[in-house]
Amino acid sequence: MSNESKSKLLELQREMVEGCARGEFVEGMVNHYAEDVYQIELGDGTRKEGRAKIIADEEAFLKQVEKFHGCDIGSIAVASDDGNGNGVTIVEYTIKAEMKDGSKFWPQQVQVTEWKNGKVASLKFYYNPDFDASASCASGACAVEAVS
Repeated sequence: MSNESKSKLLELQREMVEGCARGEFVEGMVNHYAEDVYQIELGDGTRKEGRAKIIADEEAFLKQVEKFHGCDIGSIAVASDDGNGNGVTIVEYTIKAEMKDGSKFWPQQVQVTEWKNGKVASLKFYYNPDFDASASCASGACAVEAVS
């Protein structure tokens, strides 16, 4: 008998974050976000409401990216799952991108996702808004291969 988790929410969260690692940010939002989803960036307090607004903002951000190097995915956990698509998942990851202005976007963050009926109802992103990518890159932590 397998001890492997059968949580649908774990599968959905893994699918979403692995898509992000391939650069499929908008596709994940289209496929998984509820129409009335909201997200809070707890690093700077920004709140965005509605799938269309969140996707439009993501597309605008992605236009500023020169080169995407993928994501380092850490832990993925299910905090609760009622078996009907409702619950909470938690994932930690580091996005790796070089921006057109020459800066690096390399935040380490934790994402807490609330699911309702198999769709993302809300997201909270925990990260340091003053992260210094140049400090971690100087140590060689940013030396990664591009994701194709």
